[in-house]
Amino acid sequence: MKISIIDIGSNTIKLVIYEVRKDNSFIGVHQESTKVKLGESLAYSDSLNEQSILKSIDVLLQYRDITRLESANKVLCVGTSAVRESKNGVYFIDQVLKRTGFKVRVLNGEEEAYYSYLGASMTTCIPNGLYFDLGGGSLELVYSEDFNIKKAQALPLGALRLSRTFANEDGSFSKKDCDNMDQRILETLPTKKSYGIGIDALLVGAGGTLRALGRYDQKRSGFPFEKIHNYRLSSSTIESLRKELSSLKPDEIASRGTFDSTRVETVVAGIHVIDGIMKKFDFEEIVISGYGIREGILASFIQNPNTLENHNIESLGKQIVRILSYHSHKHDISNFGLDDMTRDMIYHRLLKDREVEILSCALYTLGKLPESNKYYSLFYQVLDEDYPRLTYREQIILALSIIYSKKIRIGEELFYKYNNLLKPQNLKSIQKIAVLLNLARIIIKTRSQIRIRLTDNQSMNFTIIPTQKSFPTILLKQVIEKTSKIFDIPVQYHIPNRINRLKGSTRNIISIKSQT
Repeated sequence: MKISIIDIGSNTIKLVIYEVRKDNSFIGVHQESTKVKLGESLAYSDSLNEQSILKSIDVLLQYRDITRLESANKVLCVGTSAVRESKNGVYFIDQVLKRTGFKVRVLNGEEEAYYSYLGASMTTCIPNGLYFDLGGGSLELVYSEDFNIKKAQALPLGALRLSRTFANEDGSFSKKDCDNMDQRILETLPTKKSYGIGIDALLVGAGGTLRALGRYDQKRSGFPFEKIHNYRLSSSTIESLRKELSSLKPDEIASRGTFDSTRVETVVAGIHVIDGIMKKFDFEEIVISGYGIREGILASFIQNPNTLENHNIESLGKQIVRILSYHSHKHDISNFGLDDMTRDMIYHRLLKDREVEILSCALYTLGKLPESNKYYSLFYQVLDEDYPRLTYREQIILALSIIYSKKIRIGEELFYKYNNLLKPQNLKSIQKIAVLLNLARIIIKTRSQIRIRLTDNQSMNFTIIPTQKSFPTILLKQVIEKTSKIFDIPVQYHIPNRINRLKGSTRNIISIKSQT
């Protein structure tokens, strides 16, 4: 099923068409973004000007053709700050419906914040954090604890709004302009105390300006991958970017080759907002989310198609908790029946918690991706996936672990190619995860059961209970020998001379099932 989301913002109108899979996961298959500056006139007026309305309708007519051509089953069209704040917003909505057939659902500030939070949070799985989505007309802030929203609001600190208020006619900012804008930002932002932000909270950001800044930092630092989701920017990096870009005119920013036409006029104001957030709330780092309001709306619609049209904030908040609870446990090792084994291995300090997290993601990935012997292609395909709870380094470890489990020579080659992004001890983690993947592969392919016990003398005992007559004993022996070598402990295994035909579960016996 294909679902289209159209987001009518203050600066741009965006269209994303998503393919929704049978398991309700989704992936973007088509994307459009057109700068219309619908909210530009609100800097000096209370209404949308006719020219921007007509331009917006032309864009929406084009998007209507695209959704029809791509056979979208459903189109969801939302309007945000520019439409809701304008005096003639209702007129705009009526014209859109009349000319295009799209029914625009205008989100209030709190709704916009909730949907933005849902989209960002389900793809980062950070339970305690301050989330922000910086758009053209407004800034949405959401603070959550254990995925429960404690506070949410929309503030008039959009990058286009501030640019039109403080920039010169040519789009440049003087030092005085920047100082005045900084004062406005800091006065408008709430205090850290008023939000009650805990010491373990992380700062997570969404929005085109932040992602553009992340890509620019990747380019200037020589980061080898073109992937922005979960990339992190330090406060010192933001400070450096702010100083570098603030004195430049839009055409000079465009010459840097990273910022597209929708960003060059607003990126200076945007980075001052981001810098203000970090200083006001005392954060040293930002986690960039590649997802936001559109993905939040889609996730909500998938769970309940009537939510967008018929909800209150309380019911929307409860729905968000349900969705995030599912996504935060999606890759848990318990889904693969290995939780008892890994718990023992953690207890005996054979595995670390983060290694178990990567192992669970690797098992999920191998169950989802088709079999392939094109190992380089597989490596980059895994890197292109989004793993909510993994850092960039952990995702590289994940990809390398999968390749090591299939072809050690190529795994070593890729490890040394990207070792500047890794730590020396990461190689041991990769080898551990790889050998456990090979063990799991045998159990899954043969639909066997496994009992694992660690003895007092630090020996690991495996009992494999097959469910079919043929069993790859030689392959298992090879894996056991590698396991003993990598973990540096004696490993024994035992295969009973009977086939387990018992229905139901047996105490302390783990059944591992494929996740396909």
